[in-house]
Amino acid sequence: MLYALNVFDIVPGKEVVYKDYSLKAGRIIYGLGGRVISSGRGPEALRGEPDRKCFILVEFPSREVFQQFHDAATAQDIHLLREASTQHYIWQLFPPWGLKAWVCASTPEPPASAE
Repeated sequence: MLYALNVFDIVPGKEVVYKDYSLKAGRIIYGLGGRVISSGRGPEALRGEPDRKCFILVEFPSREVFQQFHDAATAQDIHLLREASTQHYIWQLFPPWGLKAWVCASTPEPPASAE
């Protein structure tokens, strides 16, 4: 499993171009067995200023499937649609992180009681 986190802003007036990119990218992603896990826009700042207005989290079955997506999107020139319709784009890949197991394993032993 591999997760792609995309955070970005849509260029005002380029919403239709980004929708076209999303449809074309989605066909490739879902066709390869990937899926959009979550997306959001218009963040509420709890601390600091939000740097980006939109995010998408995509799950790929493997690094190889992500590479197939990237290669297909390159061959179809759809990255150009994304680049023309977004700004401040950050695209990062994350392997799964067993947070619960990590937290439990990282919890220090309680101090020995003083008797």
